[in-house]
Amino acid sequence: MYQLPVQTLFRLAFVALVVVVFVACMIPIPDALTVFSWQDKVEHVASFLGLTMLGVCGWPQRASRVAIGLVAYGGLIELAQTLTSWRSGDVLDWLADGLGVLLGLALVKAFRRPRPV
Repeated sequence: MYQLPVQTLFRLAFVALVVVVFVACMIPIPDALTVFSWQDKVEHVASFLGLTMLGVCGWPQRASRVAIGLVAYGGLIELAQTLTSWRSGDVLDWLADGLGVLLGLALVKAFRRPRPV
């Protein structure tokens, strides 16, 4: 049986999460789903942390391009939200996206360090 390389699995998961994040950021959100006031920022950080880790693991030689692309993607999502009547773009959400990217890069780097024996 043929098995996909691990890098290909990371790439497929990355593409799937890009779509899921976009859809989640564009659909109307009922107030009942909000538990605390800054929950939205935590969700942005977590989403972009996950995107960054998957993207860098899928394209390890292009980590900086993945990071720059994700920050731009976060900005485009905020811009797209301004075009709807049920969502609004927020610069702080974009900053949370950037923080998620930075944390994702740091975690990937930390996990790739050689461990002392």
